[in-house]
Order: sequence, then structure tokens, then C-alpha cells
Amino acid sequence: MGKFVVKCAAKVNLCLGIVGKRYDGYHNLRSLMTAVGVWDELEFVPFSKFVLSDASGQKIDRGNTVYRAAFLLSEIARRPLTFAVKLKKSIPPQSGLGGGSSDAAATLLALRKIWRICWSWKKLVPIAAKIGADVPFFLVPTGAAIVEGIGEVLTPVKIPKLWLVLAKPDADMPTQLAFSLWDAQPVHIETDPKLLLKALWERDEKAIRKFAVNAFEDVIADQVPAMLKLKQRLIKADAAAALMSGSGTTVFGIFFDRKIAEKAFDLIKSDAAWVRLAATVRRSIVIESEVGKK
Repeated sequence: MGKFVVKCAAKVNLCLGIVGKRYDGYHNLRSLMTAVGVWDELEFVPFSKFVLSDASGQKIDRGNTVYRAAFLLSEIARRPLTFAVKLKKSIPPQSGLGGGSSDAAATLLALRKIWRICWSWKKLVPIAAKIGADVPFFLVPTGAAIVEGIGEVLTPVKIPKLWLVLAKPDADMPTQLAFSLWDAQPVHIETDPKLLLKALWERDEKAIRKFAVNAFEDVIADQVPAMLKLKQRLIKADAAAALMSGSGTTVFGIFFDRKIAEKAFDLIKSDAAWVRLAATVRRSIVIESEVGKK
């Protein structure tokens, strides 16, 4: 094989409800998720052993999701890990955008291709779920899904093209802390991914605002009030709706018109530590090139 270059998209939760806490400590969720065109990148090249490094060449430790995904699939598929992998990050960590989860899913799909394993994406879901709750979503071939259970119950869907302005304050939010905050002050919201999906296709902004909500938002906003300020700026900039993504601190505005989204981006870019204008995409993981194949 030659060099594989794999692009790993970010995600947003267009809605996120927490149904309840399970006996094993995990939480049952209900969400409509979509891939977004903010990309990490992985490069796989043949090597004598498995080495993972960042864009500068600095080695990355074994706790990284790419490591975990690679070794887990290697063990299950009984294939040797003989690759040097470079991870180029653009998705900020602890932001609710699923960067680490996307990287893990990309690793599973890249190795499936490299090793010529004839497994469907559905067969990879239980493996992905062992790495993290958001990892299975990134395997879905449509780039969008209704997600239930602890993240492993997936219904692939198609959503209309949306323009999103994503804005993150300085503060981060570890996932475990977010769930601990919710457990201490549970917020049960009313949302329905199917009705939100219908509203998006119909451009029914009233219904979108009703269902595009996040159960984490209030408890995390208490810790990171800058989030609410960013959300309010997005609403004033004519977003159809604005909300927090996942359990992180990124908020985003939903727009149907690129020009309006661009104006919103210009208005908010000086107020956030990190800001991007991006569209939804139909594929979460893209094997962009295979260089040097004979």
C-alpha cells in the first residue's frame, strides 16, 4: 500500500435529550446528529511498527482514541499494526464537536480498507462503542443520524444542507464533568429528532427553535456563562436557532442561507476564542487519497 489520507469531520447535535441514567451509570440519549465540514486529518504510511504522532512529529500517547481504535481492531481482526500515523488536528478538544470520536471512527474505516476486511459499518458499531459513545455515529454512511441508547442505536437519515456558525469560548468541558453536572441537576427537555428533521426540511423556523435544544446547555452555561453570550449573538444575527453542541462548550447557529451565515460569522468572530463557518456534509469520514499504490 501507499499513503492513505483520511479526513475526519466534526459533528454537531442538532438536538440532544437525556432520557435517563441506566443501571450501569451510562445515560440513554436521544439526538439528531450531523457531520460538519471542519476536518481533522490522518495519514497512514507503512512502517515496522505502530507509531502515532501529531503534525509536528511529536509522539502521541496510547490514551488517544486513534491508538485505542487501532489496537482494538487489530486484536479482533488479528492483523498486525505496521503503520506510522500522523494526526493533524483542526477540531478543538472538549468542545462538543466529536473530534476524538471522529478520529477513532476514521481509524476503524481506514484499517478496514487497508486490511480488506469485508465488514459492514454496522458490524463495526459494537467495536466503536467500546471506544466512546459518539464513535459509532461517524460510521454512518449518510453523515447524519438519529442517535439513541448510549450512542449505539443509529438510524441513518438525510438532512438538508445547512450553514453553521460555530463559536467556542476559552473554556473547555470534559465529558465526564458534564454528565456529573447534569446528574447533580437533571434537566429534562422536550425534543423529538424526527420532528426536528421534518422542520429542517420544511424550513419551519418556529418548530426548529422548539426542537433544537440541548439538555446539557443550562447546567454547563452556569459554569461557562460566555456560552450564552455567544448564543444570544447568533440569535440576533438571524440564526434559525442556536444551541450548544454535545456536552462541550461550542455553540452554533443554524442558517439556510450562506450569505446570512457569513454576516453572522463576521459579527461574532471577535467574540469567541475559536470560530468557524461550515456546512453540513454527507460523509463523516473521507478516504481522500491513496498515494503510491501499485
